[in-house]
Amino acid sequence: MAHLLGWKDILRPIRDGYRHLFPTPDTGPTPEERRRQRQVDRLKGFAYFDTFEQLESWKEDDSDPLQRANTPLLRGTDGIERGGVVKVPVLLIHDYSGNYHDYESINAVDVDREFYSCEYLQFVDTFIYFSHKLACVPPPTWVNLLHRNGVEVLGTLLIEPQTEGSERLLQHTFDQAGEMHFPMAKKLASIATHFGFDGWLVNIEKPFPSESWSAKLLEAFLLQLKANLGVGLDPKSAGKRLIWYDALTTSNKISYQNQVNNSNMDFACACSNILTNYCWKDIDVSESLKWSLYSKLLPKGNIYFGVDVWAQNKSDFRHPRVTWPEVGGGGTNTGMAVRKIADYCLSVGIFAPAWSFEHFPDHGRHLERAVWEGESLPDNIQCSCGDCEFRHPLNREWPILRTAKERVAGSEHLFYTDFSRAFGTYREKASDRFDGHDIHAQLGQQSVLPRPAILAPVPGAVTLSHRIENEQNSHILVITATQNRPTDSETIEEHLPLYKLDMPADGSLHLSAVPSPTSPSYITPQTKDAVISIYFKTTQGTHYLPSPLSSDPQRLIDQAPNARIRELGVHLKGPWGAPVGETVRVLGIRDICITPRFTLHHIPVFEIVDLKLVQCGQEQGEEDHIVRLTWKTEGVLGSEWADKGMVLSHVTGPMAWFVVRVGGVVVGRVYALECILDKKVVEAHAGQEVEVEVTGFGFDGYKLAEKKSMLQL
Repeated sequence: MAHLLGWKDILRPIRDGYRHLFPTPDTGPTPEERRRQRQVDRLKGFAYFDTFEQLESWKEDDSDPLQRANTPLLRGTDGIERGGVVKVPVLLIHDYSGNYHDYESINAVDVDREFYSCEYLQFVDTFIYFSHKLACVPPPTWVNLLHRNGVEVLGTLLIEPQTEGSERLLQHTFDQAGEMHFPMAKKLASIATHFGFDGWLVNIEKPFPSESWSAKLLEAFLLQLKANLGVGLDPKSAGKRLIWYDALTTSNKISYQNQVNNSNMDFACACSNILTNYCWKDIDVSESLKWSLYSKLLPKGNIYFGVDVWAQNKSDFRHPRVTWPEVGGGGTNTGMAVRKIADYCLSVGIFAPAWSFEHFPDHGRHLERAVWEGESLPDNIQCSCGDCEFRHPLNREWPILRTAKERVAGSEHLFYTDFSRAFGTYREKASDRFDGHDIHAQLGQQSVLPRPAILAPVPGAVTLSHRIENEQNSHILVITATQNRPTDSETIEEHLPLYKLDMPADGSLHLSAVPSPTSPSYITPQTKDAVISIYFKTTQGTHYLPSPLSSDPQRLIDQAPNARIRELGVHLKGPWGAPVGETVRVLGIRDICITPRFTLHHIPVFEIVDLKLVQCGQEQGEEDHIVRLTWKTEGVLGSEWADKGMVLSHVTGPMAWFVVRVGGVVVGRVYALECILDKKVVEAHAGQEVEVEVTGFGFDGYKLAEKKSMLQL
């Protein structure tokens, strides 16, 4: 049966409205096996809680520094108007075969193919990490990459039919004024703050014991949790969020409403957000809109209608998977449901967006582009449904991007990208670490990627496009020009928008764009007379920085105090002639930075100190110890640093990441003040004194400090 139903039918309790009536016996790992697995996962950066006892006993000192995300939420304004179609805020519920996979680890690991990492994050508002744990903490790799891209990250509080002690969630005390206090609400908020994520999805799939149940009691718990998280209290709490899932009703029953109504309204208002189940119809959406207008406590944009991506797959006829539209919904047609929700100006929650990689493991990226951009599927593609072309049709008219709300990249005063993807390649010595594999996972390193080229203006004689390539152990952005029709060397002019921005054009910011080392080789007879520029649009005009690009910072235009920078991209102008259909490289870019750094009156000096190796015991099968490299940072920051818009981490201060080298070879990019040295690195230098180097970089990509030491391994 498993091969017929697939992982999603087996793993997802929120898909089955009857499972709470027939709890499945727990035939999984024993408590001791779970404890040992938590120890193993801890060193991958994973944190989660299987029981209420673990939650209640947790203290900040119990966590490993490697489990904490260090990147704050770097978010600009809410959204961008694109054309006349209403755009929908998109929430992703990431449930990928149970999650906590090795590729999500803080340690770079070898892989034989790419796995899921969303490359459309400027079109995502919120990301929920879902796993079958009582309390699921998003891995720091995900939090760092999502915060870098301005996306809120939530964990999941999940009470399943087999969960023991659910009544402990509602245990409370009274203060002298008679107000209730819920220790578990305070604990969950503390966990979110400590590990660096933004809130919780509350998903209760089991009725509470009748003797401990009260709808008002649960409502009071949710209100305290929201307050403890700091939702909406002040500007510093922006990005904090609590979402109620449409399962438990106010009558203490598991009954998916697929809409907002009297059965879930109180809980939705207590959280200020609700994610509905995904079997809704048009009437459910319109009725929910009425409830939102009536309550005035639940903004319509905070109502997320679920869409089940897996519903497009062949399913068991006894438990058919249905989402909007009822025939063919989900999968490649997910964007059709997003379009429908846009009619009502509500929001959408997409369940299991990693479907493209899980159902099509060898074509995951192709399928993701089909779902988001409307691209055609590869020829002769096959899947377990058996009738792939019929089951997963092309949806060029309404892919997700057509109606998903786009956010600006970067923050008010800072934008940086080095075009890193979540999967990279190393060459020469470094490849030895990965057993000769060509690909390794570096999920937490994924940078702010350019908006899809399909959103560019309709091209003329030449189409500008972009792609990301590997070059010298890093990624670069390559701009290409494709000849569409004969031009006979006529002068052409094309713009390719890369990023939407919302930053002040008041002279407080500088831009640098570092060219790829191989860019000079792009000069050809077709390109030698054309001018390639970086352009930026403001509310008062368009300005150009012609190539050759330079890492030297250039002050952005000093205009009227209220002028804003709205767009950054690449511009091509000049005589052009190439064979029709020919594609020519015109530019390679290593990184782009917009920073207020060079308007600081005093740039602080930072140091990396106390670099040392620490031997640690570990209960992990054959490995009886690990070696950690640890360090500290020093430097005095004045108030000007934050006042000008420079970014600070609650974990690593002004430094966003560190590059670690051992014996001259890069062994990792890390986002904490320590790292675990790979076993192969330790074995290669065992008993030797070796040079260890740690270099710290700021959130704008500038090197802030470095330290070299000879250490004995």
